[in-house]
Amino acid sequence: MKIITYSITLVLVLIFTSCNNSNEKVETLIAPAGMQYVDISSSGMNLNILVPDSNLGALDTIQTNFGSYHVKRGKDFQISITEEGGTTASKKEDNKNADLLQVKQYIIDEPNTLMWESGIADISEFHFFHTAKIGERTFVFENLKDETFTKEATQKMLDACKNAREIEKSK
Repeated sequence: MKIITYSITLVLVLIFTSCNNSNEKVETLIAPAGMQYVDISSSGMNLNILVPDSNLGALDTIQTNFGSYHVKRGKDFQISITEEGGTTASKKEDNKNADLLQVKQYIIDEPNTLMWESGIADISEFHFFHTAKIGERTFVFENLKDETFTKEATQKMLDACKNAREIEKSK
């Protein structure tokens, strides 16, 4: 009797799972330890982004009048996301023409990603710029300019941005 019950249960499970739309792509997002994925589709950007978990404080998100979306959690995680906001070449040109903080060195200089150290004399701060085509749209991720960040904090923000994922629309 148990074999028949298990067989019927298995058949029902297979029937119900095969009734799902096989064209739908379901991606399970698994965040690294100490991080969590956050849905920012309310910004119109249709993205899941990685942010530190709540141990660093409350999540603060702001839609600006300039079309960027700011995501902050604690002092060491503050990013800006825009759509179609430039290239690494244009960012390098902006850096070259900076009035105050001069680039000391580019730590990462890749076609879609820059990470650099800037500062005056022996005072340094770190920044990043990353572009990514996600789905049909291109996004630009940068650290916010309001704070100074260590190299480690900047790398953590950059790594999180590189793991942004498009939210699949239901069919």
